Amino acid sequence: MLTTELLIRFLNRNPALTITGIEKEASMPTRSLTQIINLKRELSDKQRLKLLPILMKYGYSETFNLKATTIAIANNKGGVGKTTTTAYLGEALSNRGLKVLLVDLDSQGNLSQIFNVNTADGQVFNSLINFNETLHIKHITENLHIAPSDLELQKAELSLLSAPANQQRLQRALVPFLDEYDFILIDCPPSLSVLTLNALNASNSCIVAMQPEMNAVNGLNSLFGVILETQILSNPGLRIEGILFTIVEKNTVHAGLKEAVRETYSSVNIFETEIKKGIEIKKAQAIKSLIFDFDKNSAAAKSYDQLAVELLNNLNNKK
Repeated sequence: MLTTELLIRFLNRNPALTITGIEKEASMPTRSLTQIINLKRELSDKQRLKLLPILMKYGYSETFNLKATTIAIANNKGGVGKTTTTAYLGEALSNRGLKVLLVDLDSQGNLSQIFNVNTADGQVFNSLINFNETLHIKHITENLHIAPSDLELQKAELSLLSAPANQQRLQRALVPFLDEYDFILIDCPPSLSVLTLNALNASNSCIVAMQPEMNAVNGLNSLFGVILETQILSNPGLRIEGILFTIVEKNTVHAGLKEAVRETYSSVNIFETEIKKGIEIKKAQAIKSLIFDFDKNSAAAKSYDQLAVELLNNLNNKK
């Protein structure tokens, strides 16, 4: 049955739809739907009958999937914007009313440091080693949460090498939370290690964040090879969401390398949104501030909001 909660979550996942437009198509009084959503009043049977055919036209069904979409942000090269993208894409999605869990799967703990989150009460390491221990989660904002990590995660990586089901531990740890979140974003380590394999096996898709530099481009074949093996051997539903160009500079080298990637990987989606190199990201991270709190009008904030919209539209087009 269509409930107000389902309606809100469906609209949040479909940025192209507007409440005003839905009201008009469903022949509902102006702002009536806005009031229902703002006051979180339950829909009447008459309102459901009006709304259902309109929402179904845009992909809604009685089996509308409320489980989280899990995305690994990966690249076996460090310093290419994986952690920044995990943080600020998550923030942008949460600002649109979506509930987001960030998972810090890098032992450097940079994602946790961006949000000034400590691991005193527990971290991802604990749930990977002891699969009976619930994932420790901290709240950043109402809609943005994080499962933090620090250097202890290195111990987990060593222990997992000889552990049974060592590539499925994160997947198991996330199962209890799939109904609680709209998105789970996993910040992968800069390697093709057992932790990255855990992320890929726990995910529906993967975003490859890459700076258009030669050393980053050269590592793409290895990463795509591991993704393909994971699809064949353990997670057939895993797909590549796309390549995201990060830390982009306006010069002929970056322009040429971006074009080379487009030609070489023509079958892979490449996000239209690019994350330009800018000082505001470093400034925000230096003072442990959310990028939208630091400067919502900055180029970085606008780019990550644009990326969130592009991602949501891409996901909706694949339904």
